[in-house]
Amino acid sequence: MVIEIFADGLDREHVNRENHHRACRGVILREGKVLGEYFPKRDVFNLPGGGWEAGETGEECCRREVREETGYEVISLFPTVTVWEYFPEATFESHFFRCEVAPTEPKTTLPTDQEIIDGLQSGWYDLFDFLERLESYESRDPFGSNVHQRELIGLLNSI
Repeated sequence: MVIEIFADGLDREHVNRENHHRACRGVILREGKVLGEYFPKRDVFNLPGGGWEAGETGEECCRREVREETGYEVISLFPTVTVWEYFPEATFESHFFRCEVAPTEPKTTLPTDQEIIDGLQSGWYDLFDFLERLESYESRDPFGSNVHQRELIGLLNSI
């Protein structure tokens, strides 16, 4: 399934195809909880994931990003939805995967410098509380509502 979101007043003819970002996100549920992230400096909630590196498959990207950000190894990845976001300055393509956590202990995280600066905090959130945060939390970040909308769409279409 593909879902497209256009910024106000933007149509397909005027999307920015030069500044394109592609990412993968893991949706991991366990005992009524979802593995989520919060970035205090940016004041946004996310599902674990990030940039798709050259030569990777979507599954490889998702596994790597979840492991780097949370320490968890994931197995049994199933693609659920792709969300395209079109803005005047950039286009974002986010692939969501439903995953299971491997039956091993989490390893040491390997966050990027930017994730460290933004204060990455990962943890298990009550699923309904996390959905509520994505739906109604008013972030201080100017793009926070866009991030939350994308993550909400990905999560709802993956559970």
